[in-house]
Amino acid sequence: MIGRIRAGIMRRWQALAAQRAVARRNVLLHGAMRVDMRANEVAVVSLMKDAAHFIRPFIAHHQALGVRHIVILDNGSTDDTVAIAREFEGVTVIRNTLPAKRYEVLLRVQAARQVLRGGWVLFLDSDEIFDVPMGAPMPRLLAYLEAQGFTSMVTQTLDLFSPEPYGAVKGWSYEMALVKADQYSLGQVLSVPYHDREVIKFSWFLHGNNAPETVQLKVGGLRREIFGEACFLSRHSLVRNLPGAQLMVHPHCASGVQVADVTGVVRHYKLAGDFLARDQASVAAGTWDHNEDAKRLAAATGGDAFTISPAQSFTYAGPEDLAERGFLVASDAYRQFIG
Repeated sequence: MIGRIRAGIMRRWQALAAQRAVARRNVLLHGAMRVDMRANEVAVVSLMKDAAHFIRPFIAHHQALGVRHIVILDNGSTDDTVAIAREFEGVTVIRNTLPAKRYEVLLRVQAARQVLRGGWVLFLDSDEIFDVPMGAPMPRLLAYLEAQGFTSMVTQTLDLFSPEPYGAVKGWSYEMALVKADQYSLGQVLSVPYHDREVIKFSWFLHGNNAPETVQLKVGGLRREIFGEACFLSRHSLVRNLPGAQLMVHPHCASGVQVADVTGVVRHYKLAGDFLARDQASVAAGTWDHNEDAKRLAAATGGDAFTISPAQSFTYAGPEDLAERGFLVASDAYRQFIG
C-alpha cells in the first residue's frame, strides 16, 4: 500500500514537473497571448514543424469555417512556417522546441491553456482539414453540442489520395492537392465499440467518458491497406474548453467528457505532395518513435512510378456521403437541429 501511494505521488510530481518544463519553454512569436471565447466559438490548436507546404491553406480553410482563433505551436521550424503564419490576423504562434515525441500531448495542451479561455478547442495537424458534420455552419454545430450538454466530439480521420503516379503528385502545391487528391478507401476500416479494451490499447483513458452506442472508433484504413500501418483513425479532436477539463490525455483522447451523438471528419493529406521526402526527413531526424514513416518508405517501391491503388476507392463528396457509407454518424436530433 505504501509503495503504491509513493508511486502515485511520484507520477503526479513528474507530471507537474513536465507541465512546468513545457510552460517555461513557450515563447510567443506572433499574435495575442490571451483570447476569450464564447460558448459557440472555437479555436484551432495545431502542433507544427516545417509545415510551410501546408500552413497557408490550413489557416485559410479554417478561418473560412468561422473559427475564432488559431494557435500554432511551432516545434522548431527551419522553413517559412512562422513567416507565413505571421501574415494572418487571428493567429497566435508560440515556439517550443522540446521533442514532440516525448511532449506531444503537453505541447498541445499547454498552448491551448496558455492562450484560450472558454469556448471549444479543435486539435488538428498541419496536413489536416476539418469539415463540419453534414455541412452545417460551425456555430450551429457548437450550439447543438452546447444545448445537448456534450463536451467532446469524436472525429474520424480520412486519408485522401490521388491515383496518379508519385512522380506527378510530388510536385503539387497543397492548394492543388486539396483539389486533385480527392479519392479515399474504406476497404480496411474496422469499427469497434467505444470501450473495447482488446482493440483499443489505451482504452483506460476513455474509462470515465460517456458515449452513445452509435459512436464507434475506427482503426485501419487506406494506410493499413497500402503500407501496413497500424492506424487509429478516431480522435476526440473537438473538446469544450472548461476549467479543469482534460482536453487531451493521449494523442487520440480527452478524458471526463460527454461524447456527442454526431461525428466529424478530418481530411488527412499525409499522402499529398512529396510525402516520401517528408518521410525521409522524419526518419533521419528521429522525429517520432513509431515506424509509420519508415513503413511508407519501404512499401513505396518503383520510384516516380509508384501509385496508391487500393482495392476500391471513392471520390470524396462530403460528410453526408460518409454518413451514408457508415463512416460517420449523425443522430436524428442533430439533423433536425441544423435544419
